[in-house]
Amino acid sequence: MDTALDLTVPVIIGGTIAALLMGLAKTGLPPLGAFGAAVIASVLPPVQAAGVALPLLIVGDLVAVSAYGRNVRWHILRGLIPSVALGIAVGFAALRWAPPDVSARIVGALLLLAGLGDLVRQLAARRSRRRPPADPPPGGSPPSGSATGPVSSPASGPTAGAAERPVPDGGVVPTPTRLRDRIARTALGATAGVSTMIANAGGPPMSLYLLRTGVSRAGLLGTVALFFLTVNVAKLPFSTGLGLVSADSLHVSLVLLPGMVAGLLLGRLVAHRISGPVFSTVVLIATAAAGARLLLA
Repeated sequence: MDTALDLTVPVIIGGTIAALLMGLAKTGLPPLGAFGAAVIASVLPPVQAAGVALPLLIVGDLVAVSAYGRNVRWHILRGLIPSVALGIAVGFAALRWAPPDVSARIVGALLLLAGLGDLVRQLAARRSRRRPPADPPPGGSPPSGSATGPVSSPASGPTAGAAERPVPDGGVVPTPTRLRDRIARTALGATAGVSTMIANAGGPPMSLYLLRTGVSRAGLLGTVALFFLTVNVAKLPFSTGLGLVSADSLHVSLVLLPGMVAGLLLGRLVAHRISGPVFSTVVLIATAAAGARLLLA
């Protein structure tokens, strides 16, 4: 047996904690998977850690797909293919020609900025919704859209076309805001591909991408699960061919499996107990924290 895969007490304890975090990520909070990958890499050499983690991740993906598969957003997955493929290609090039720590820090900086930026934007939007409406002037008409005044149609008035502008052929031209969101989502899809390739940390950018699309909590979990089930199964033959997944690594994975099962059960409990706004806030904080970990590693 590879001595690096000896079942010492630190490997069993640290690996079980890592498996629990990865299970919790699969059915509760996807960004936590990056912390699970960091924990298992702290008790095993990174290469061997990847081989031990991969079968556990596939088990978690299968459970998550069985739980949330009916909520998968197929159109989002189809839209992700080009940007994620680009990110994987960039990640492969980075692994081949750039120092791994430099690549990981670049990804970490992107995640940190994106997570904090979206968190600030979300909190500002909540504050603006809590502000009381302005009082109408004495003796004047109530503001447009109030309970007693006329409600303006989205398709008329001075703000018509704020979300999109029609063109003669019946299509629409995105406004700058929509265009910025599209660019941001494309960048996050590419970051997910890069992160998966070089740092096994694709969960945070994928979660952030899906939050930007406005997908539901179950839709986010189901779409992330199917995406990573596909990616991890595709990686399995290559990992086996490279010797990362072997009889020795599978023995360690089996020992750590109870931690994964506990994390999967805990994730289901957490996902159903917390509210939507709290869920998205926790995802954003965990995304920023995962970015900070990569940046400072």
